Amino acid sequence: MASLDSQWYPVSMQWIQSVRTEHLLNEINHRLFADEADWVALMDAGDQLAPDASFRIAQAIRKHPEWQLIYTDEDNLTSDGQHLNPHCKPDFNLDYLRSLPYTGGLLVVRKDLFTALGGFDPEAEGAEDYDLVLRAWEHLQAAGVGDAGIGHVPEVLYHRLQGSSHCRKSIPEILAAGQAVLERHLQRLGIAAEVSPGPFPPSYRVRYALSAAPLVSIIIPTRDQLGFLQRCIESVIEKTRYPAYEILVVDNDSQDPEARRYLDLLAEQEESLGGRLRVLRYPGAFNFSAMNNQAVGAARGEYCLLLNNDTAALHEDWLDEMMSHALRPGVGIVGAKLLYPDGKIQHAGVVLGMKGPAEHPFIGRPPEDRGYFGRAQLTQDYSAVTAACLLVRKEVFQMVGGLDEERFQVSYNDVDLCLKVREAGHRIVWTPWAMLLHEGSASQKGEVEQRPSAQKLARFAAEKTAFYDRWLPQLAFDPAYNRHLSLVSTDFLLEDQPPLSWDPAWRPRPRVLVHSADREGCGEYRIIAPMRALRTAGLVQGWETMRIFEPAEMERFSPDSIVLQRQMEWPQIEALERHRRFSKAFRVFEIDDLITNLPTKSVHKASIHKDIAKRFRKAAGLCNRLVVATEPLAKAYAGFSDEVRVVPNYLERARWDGLAPRRRGGPKPRVGWAGGVGHTGDLELVADVVRELAKEVDWVFFGLCPDALRPYVQEFYPGVPLPQYPAKLASLDLDLAIAPLEDNAFNEAKSHLRLLEYGVLGYPVVCSDLTPYQGDFPVWRVANRYRDWLKAIREAVSDRDALARQGDLLREKVRQRWLLEDHLDVWLQAWLPRR
Repeated sequence: MASLDSQWYPVSMQWIQSVRTEHLLNEINHRLFADEADWVALMDAGDQLAPDASFRIAQAIRKHPEWQLIYTDEDNLTSDGQHLNPHCKPDFNLDYLRSLPYTGGLLVVRKDLFTALGGFDPEAEGAEDYDLVLRAWEHLQAAGVGDAGIGHVPEVLYHRLQGSSHCRKSIPEILAAGQAVLERHLQRLGIAAEVSPGPFPPSYRVRYALSAAPLVSIIIPTRDQLGFLQRCIESVIEKTRYPAYEILVVDNDSQDPEARRYLDLLAEQEESLGGRLRVLRYPGAFNFSAMNNQAVGAARGEYCLLLNNDTAALHEDWLDEMMSHALRPGVGIVGAKLLYPDGKIQHAGVVLGMKGPAEHPFIGRPPEDRGYFGRAQLTQDYSAVTAACLLVRKEVFQMVGGLDEERFQVSYNDVDLCLKVREAGHRIVWTPWAMLLHEGSASQKGEVEQRPSAQKLARFAAEKTAFYDRWLPQLAFDPAYNRHLSLVSTDFLLEDQPPLSWDPAWRPRPRVLVHSADREGCGEYRIIAPMRALRTAGLVQGWETMRIFEPAEMERFSPDSIVLQRQMEWPQIEALERHRRFSKAFRVFEIDDLITNLPTKSVHKASIHKDIAKRFRKAAGLCNRLVVATEPLAKAYAGFSDEVRVVPNYLERARWDGLAPRRRGGPKPRVGWAGGVGHTGDLELVADVVRELAKEVDWVFFGLCPDALRPYVQEFYPGVPLPQYPAKLASLDLDLAIAPLEDNAFNEAKSHLRLLEYGVLGYPVVCSDLTPYQGDFPVWRVANRYRDWLKAIREAVSDRDALARQGDLLREKVRQRWLLEDHLDVWLQAWLPRR
């Protein structure tokens, strides 16, 4: 009840209680028939709705007026409030529904449909919701609405209390009720089928009767590989109970003498075998699509089974099972379960966008593995199946143009075919009850194709690109999958990158994806902190990650802009090229150092690629805008991009505000320096100054202290993780900070960040008189000469009160003009396209 009261969108409630379940269902029907609501739903006592459940459902109803029944994702709720086993479901999937009552606990039904169905059927007690969904689908089919009338909201909106139920039947009785419901559903449709318990409760197996036995043309493309081909043909002949089939072997210029003799022998026996085993010749370059298309044209069968030569039948009913689905009205393609020679899963359907354009889920798992909510063991509809064993009606195959032998000669032709067939209104059914062995890409792995590897790689890349060009929007949102499940795993794992799960239609703010180059200072100040502040302020739907998204993931997120910091490894540049081709996002390249001109003494110089300028120019040229931290950088890189924009560094108030170092007033002033290994050259400028003043001041070093200077430094603190840096710097309680900067082109292009860090803490500063530290900051600037540094420090610490006032002035300056949260508009303008 509490979860209903907390709904964002108001709902009306009725509490219904009855001693007997059959009376309860009658009472529910009576109450819901009399209710004036447009939509009705039932939930068990103890179950809970997510606070946004009614809101999201109401939004879905507005967006999809054709929907008449809606289900959502769900999870389990323990008695102590833990959420377990999230079930991220596919969109409406008839064959999965006939295998498992997967639609689950929350069914929202349009009132007029509920009334037309006569409400819940008391005879279906224990499985009344399953019965309602099946009858609703039948009604919608008869009305011409079809699957489109059943909607799915892919959000976990229902929390089912473990053990909750209004039914008092035993579990075996509930399972029997579900089976009876499914049997009555098939009977009402006039479908001859047998229903039996599935591999686990509460699943079921539907065996459809073979109403006819039309001829099936089994097409086996091959080249050499006699052992595979012979095993394949012999297994088909020995282990195929289905009576009406022919075998067409398509030979692509086999060169192996034994393979040629075997093929010639088969060809010689064609007449004696009554044409049931024929050899077709396909000379020329290897083209899997063209080979199959030629064979389909020559096929005598009403159905064609594409079968790889590295497969083998394992059970005699495999083709009976596949044909029992292929003969069903509305089914266009049927796929089988394929196992590697070691028995592990090679194919259990295809998920679009998984690990690239498409991939097999559960690959490498044991054959008895259930998969995610039975997906590896239950008959279901997929968007695609592999052509290693693919059954299709010849008429349907030819209607959609067959396999695309121009764009997809070798790769992705099967997925492309399935998507064309699905677009034509046919189901793609995968059955685990037809099981075959499959080596897996034996022709490609075995170098059967006589073409250099570089050419094959280029062709594969071109076919991959062509597939993205044709199908990318569909790859991001496979209806047989769920956007809350990851595309980088084959195991139906939950997505760990939240923006990839966002509702694609929910865009209240600009969507921005940012990639930092590191988790250190550069990444923090230029990418991570600005994104964090923009999100906190509610100005963007943003996400920061160092993981490169594949095209299907980018399509899921669909950012308005993408910001890439120092992405200059070749795989990163290749990703940028993909972004430019496949994503509409505005691309921003970000850099805050003169990386093409590192100082001689820099410890990073040896690790910088010798062709860094070439890489940088390539990467920046793939973007619409270059953002840098300083004017010297903008000048140096003016020719690298059509638009160069300067956004200076700022400090994040949320991280730095409230830090108040003490002024200890000790006998000697505390003078400090903070820096890392990248600042070795800077520190060398004042090494003699440190030695000279060791008896006059207490030197405090943070981050780096060379061994040669350690005897002169009173306190040394090693570096800390970046989140701890502000507090640690503040804990130094400095009376004066120094910021030496070596005079070189690299440092001239640097920013004033060190002054901001010291200044926000109220530390007065003596610094090198170079471009980054010039301007209106109230600091002491000195030439990089020993005597000037010595004099400046001595004069500064000679009057502690004046020194403190100088620190206060600098702190006020930084807080007034250099806090990040006060300049979010600057970052937003830099990261978004011009409006």
